[in-house]
Amino acid sequence: MKERARKEILGKEKCGGKEKRGSMVKFDSTSFGEVWINGQKHGDVLIVEGEIIPRDIGNLKKIFGTSHRISEDEANKLLEGKPEYIVIGKGQDGVLQIDDSIMKKFESAGVQLIDLETPEAIEKFNELHSKRKKVNALIHTTC
Repeated sequence: MKERARKEILGKEKCGGKEKRGSMVKFDSTSFGEVWINGQKHGDVLIVEGEIIPRDIGNLKKIFGTSHRISEDEANKLLEGKPEYIVIGKGQDGVLQIDDSIMKKFESAGVQLIDLETPEAIEKFNELHSKRKKVNALIHTTC
């Protein structure tokens, strides 16, 4: 019973490897290889309907040979909850690539894609989120 109360006080709960935070996601800062969200350090993440989901870097490297791409599975995940916006943090130097097929998928779903270098992307996410917009994100933290 104490654990449940503690989770409620902290406003988070681990669910199948995902950290659930509801609508409380706020990016604090970023530097090479990390992003701080609600006072906690993370690597590359997806933000989907308020959930912080670590990117599966191992799987991306199997598929593409790099983590500097977006998989079809990640694109589908980002469309969950029918967001108005998807913010992509392309890395500290903007190296992450967005394939045309992924851009077309977002466009056909009627979602506005905003792709920026990660420091600007987290600011844009916070701005949209503070205006109560439905926004999901993919944040790449290296190159």
